[in-house]
Amino acid sequence: MDEIDERIIGLLRENGRASFASIGEQVGLSPHAAADRVRRLEREGVILGYSAKLNASRLGRPLEAFIDIRLLPNADPDGFERHVRDLPAFREFAFLTGRFDYQVKVSCRDADDLDHTVRSLRQRAGASVTETRIVMRTTSAE
Repeated sequence: MDEIDERIIGLLRENGRASFASIGEQVGLSPHAAADRVRRLEREGVILGYSAKLNASRLGRPLEAFIDIRLLPNADPDGFERHVRDLPAFREFAFLTGRFDYQVKVSCRDADDLDHTVRSLRQRAGASVTETRIVMRTTSAE
């Protein structure tokens, strides 16, 4: 990867739908050369895919939270992950080292929805300990 590749990645982070002509213009390449670079970055696994950023508030889920989870000793991690993915509030999770096994990001309709989500993790997914932190504000590198 060189400086041009890094600039292309930065442009795609800002707008994953940017045209090759637009990318090329901003990094000093022809549209064809920009397309070749993007395709190479995709082949090499640097770019894994493209997605839409969603506004959780506009989707009716303005309450975001992180839930740290320690599983019961006999809990099935694969079953836990399947259960989490099926939760309406689910946004993403990370398998961790340290005091907790997982961190789950959720977007809930309100405090009752968050309570229901946490209870589901404890009663049905195999969580023994949860610690919930409500998001006050976010900033993204993307």
